[in-house]
Amino acid sequence: MEKIIVLGIGNRLMTDDGIGIYLIEQLSELNCTPHVSFLIGESDIDYCMDQIMKATFVIIVDAVFSGNKPGEITVYPLADLHEYQTLDISAHNFHLFQSLYQQKASIKGFLIGVEPHEISFHIGLSKTLKEKWKTILQNVSQTIDRLIAKN
Repeated sequence: MEKIIVLGIGNRLMTDDGIGIYLIEQLSELNCTPHVSFLIGESDIDYCMDQIMKATFVIIVDAVFSGNKPGEITVYPLADLHEYQTLDISAHNFHLFQSLYQQKASIKGFLIGVEPHEISFHIGLSKTLKEKWKTILQNVSQTIDRLIAKN
């Protein structure tokens, strides 16, 4: 049987950088699909890679600088992350996304990036993302469902 994981990464202490964690916490409560696991990886690269390597399909949810309006999402195939040469799209780019690039032949999945409004030392989301929370949650949930169905 296929093992699908949806992995939220980020740092709750850095405002909108924690968006992946907050989304996965709420989405895991709504999950009704037995073969899909919602996991929180925070910024623990070793844990994240261990979980990713055990899965047949991976969806990572993280704050991503894509140039969109705060709260908008962008989907990136994991196999294509090398096209973003310096991988400056995420605060977690150096270790996790470099490791993913090195394992790209054996990892199938996507990165769902949520455009942050603010990354600074503060617990919780920015006011801007809090105001858009329901829309962000709905968009990410629908995107996850669509990506899993296409898998």
